[in-house]
Amino acid sequence: MPNNVRRNTHTRAIGALLFFTLLLSLAQGFDAPAAARAPQSQAKFAAFVVSESNGETWVEPVAFFDGRGAFEEPVSAGAEEGAATAFFERYYRPGAKYRLVYGGAEAGSVTIREATRAECAPMAARAEMRTTVRLGRSFMALATDAPRALRARSSRRAPTAVERAAALRLAKSILKEKRAPAAAVNSRTAALDLVATDLDGDGREELVGSFLVRSGARVRDGLFLVAAQRGGGYDALIQNHARINAREMMDPSLIGEVGKGGFLSETYVEQFDADGDGAGELFTTASSFEGTTYKIYRRERGAWRAVYEHYGYRCAY
Repeated sequence: MPNNVRRNTHTRAIGALLFFTLLLSLAQGFDAPAAARAPQSQAKFAAFVVSESNGETWVEPVAFFDGRGAFEEPVSAGAEEGAATAFFERYYRPGAKYRLVYGGAEAGSVTIREATRAECAPMAARAEMRTTVRLGRSFMALATDAPRALRARSSRRAPTAVERAAALRLAKSILKEKRAPAAAVNSRTAALDLVATDLDGDGREELVGSFLVRSGARVRDGLFLVAAQRGGGYDALIQNHARINAREMMDPSLIGEVGKGGFLSETYVEQFDADGDGAGELFTTASSFEGTTYKIYRRERGAWRAVYEHYGYRCAY
């Protein structure tokens, strides 16, 4: 066979082989299972509430969340034994270290000592805390294993006298709208806790706090409030009102304890930008006779709303 014919035949053979290989690759791509072609699922991270009691640091899970900030329930006290055991082994192994979040910023670390597995704190763990900031009295913070970038500086402080007075005026106005007795509101409204923190990173701090009024001998009106400065005053971004009557309580004699340590009162925990949109999600807590309720609020389309709620059992009454 002439050399030029031999070369043409060889070239056509290589071309056919390459064309066949391309078709085979395309066919395999179309026929491959969807799971093989889809990107791997987002990693799951954990968020814990950090608090101090009797000189010890405690952590308790609030939520799991993915890379987009979608929250889901952590393992609770009522979970199957296998699930709870897996949680303890994964998150509460001695020496496990988490980032401490305070004021939406990096504030140090929390290292697990041991899971309690106690009846009154079944999902809690003892921990050691190292922090670079001065924490407030009776503080609560967050801990997480998420690698998301945090703010460079903490945004959490006590309000000024002017800010406190403005928040109290707004709270009293809302309480009266909720039909709490005006005389009681004017003379017996107390701020349980109040902090100034920049939730959306615009350089202006919002006021976040809880208020309680002794509306009667056996009635309390509570208000959780998030307020933003507007002109010369403040407008409510979040306002959650609750009227507590002794006759509706499991133990009516404890009406005087409402508000103490967050008992039957929603209080601020911390902010953390879980979805990376520049505005921190707002975490709150409220304790009851048998457990603790955690809520998370998020700003969506210019308005703040609750996007997640988790109840953690503590102890039977």
